Amino acid sequence: MVSVTDPAVLLTLAWLLVLFATAWRYRFGSLPPLRTLALTAVGLLWLAYSLLQLGDLLSPPYDDVLNVVALLLFLAGLSVGWRWWRAR
Repeated sequence: MVSVTDPAVLLTLAWLLVLFATAWRYRFGSLPPLRTLALTAVGLLWLAYSLLQLGDLLSPPYDDVLNVVALLLFLAGLSVGWRWWRAR
């Protein structure tokens, strides 16, 4: 069983909170679109990294699924980062 106080779990939860706060602030107009793109790109990249760290704590079938999810989040972060780079 994975402990909630494990650094990998806390890091994953922290980046999920950053992504939620970014979406919340953008939705209600207090965050400009370019900054939203930048924060979303960074949040997705770090979330992918955090999930890879969390995958070390899980058993084989689950860590493979988590690695695929992390890869998809990494590619999404690169895509959003590219959009930010082109828009600035």
